[in-house]
Amino acid sequence: MEAATSTSASVAMDMKHPWMVAEPWFMVTILGLYMYFVTSVGPLFMQFRKPYELKKLIIGHNVMQVLSCIYVLREVFYLSDNSIWMFWKCRDLGSSPEMVKRYFQLSYFLFWVKMSELLETVIFVLRKKQNQVSNLHIFHHFSTLTLIYMLIHYNQNGVAAYYVVFLNSVVHIIMYSYYLVTAVADKKVIRALTPIKKSITVIQMMQFCLILTQVGFQTVICGISKVVLVYFTFVITVMLYGFYDFYTRAYQSPPKGKGHASVE
Repeated sequence: MEAATSTSASVAMDMKHPWMVAEPWFMVTILGLYMYFVTSVGPLFMQFRKPYELKKLIIGHNVMQVLSCIYVLREVFYLSDNSIWMFWKCRDLGSSPEMVKRYFQLSYFLFWVKMSELLETVIFVLRKKQNQVSNLHIFHHFSTLTLIYMLIHYNQNGVAAYYVVFLNSVVHIIMYSYYLVTAVADKKVIRALTPIKKSITVIQMMQFCLILTQVGFQTVICGISKVVLVYFTFVITVMLYGFYDFYTRAYQSPPKGKGHASVE
């Protein structure tokens, strides 16, 4: 077990990564600009402007996200030999050049997918939907990008770490497909599909519960770096609480107004 862990860690450390993910500075710069725009300069820019429609951009973004998640699932199934759902198993990355190459190619791809998801908050700002730029929404996008960076550099559990990616991709296919339909459908269809929003939030909470379950198994059976364990568990716990809080306010409390934020 310890040998498997050290093999995965040493392979990751020996890799020469593209410059944009080799060091954290590019990610930190992008996240800094993101925070500055969505919380300060963006709302100020839109203060006396009419909201942009951006329908084509929204449709294109949703299509890209669905297709990206389908590709990610294909790669995860390949890397795990179609058994990624067995989350309790320790899965060393190994030393096969093909496996190592595809493992890191997928992690780089995920980095750019999570980077592209930052566009959603920008779209909210440009459409003057600042109420949807919640603390949970920003935390979600901020933290997921940092987790992918950790997947590239600090993963000691090999392919097992892609169980989280597997769950997230399934959830995102459902979620972005819903967003895509609502972006092109008429108001009658959108009203008919409204209950699906509640189901998506429930699915998201179930995802976080399954992730925390895997963390428990992986910690006991396989071992996880303490720093990674603490940060990862913190992020997932905050997300679970945030989505639960959103769920109770949006669907179980008496409605206080028309709109509520979509939180991913």
